Amino acid sequence: MNKKVLDKVTFVGRPFPDSLIDEQKTFTQANMQMESDPVFQKFLKDNNLENNRANMVVFGPENFMYWYGVLAPNVENIPGGLMKFELPKAKVAQEESDNQSLSAFSMPLNATIQAFLKKLIENGVKVYENIGDSDTPYVVQDLDLGNKKLTQTLYLKASE
Repeated sequence: MNKKVLDKVTFVGRPFPDSLIDEQKTFTQANMQMESDPVFQKFLKDNNLENNRANMVVFGPENFMYWYGVLAPNVENIPGGLMKFELPKAKVAQEESDNQSLSAFSMPLNATIQAFLKKLIENGVKVYENIGDSDTPYVVQDLDLGNKKLTQTLYLKASE
C-alpha cells in the first residue's frame, strides 16, 4: 500500500448506472459490451492502449455510477459513443496486485472494493464510511494486461 499524489488524468469509456449490477454483484455484461464495441477497440488501438483497461466507481450519497474503459492521460480526441471523466490531481492510496487479468473486473464489486478499503484502513488510511460523502468519491482499478498488474486507487483529497 502506498500514498502518493497522482496527476490529473482522463478516464475514457462509458458509465453504467448501479441498477445494471447483476445478481453476482458484477458488471460483467457492461464490461463485455465495451470489449465488443468496435469504437472502443479502435480508440484503444489508435492510442496505443490495447494492454490497458480500467473501471471506476463514482460514489454518490445514495448510489454510484460504474465506469468501464481506460485511463488515457494524453488523449485529446474522444470518439462519439465514448465519454470522458476528468479525475483531478489528488492524493491517493493505492494497492497493487500481480498475476491479474480481465477476469479481475468480473469479481463481485462489493467484495472487491470492501477488501481493498479494509486493507487501506488496516494501514492507517482514513476512509469515509460513505465514500459518496467525500469530495473525491472515486475508486479506480487500472489493469495493465502486459504486466498482469492491477492497481487499485482510492482518491483521498484533491490537490491544487
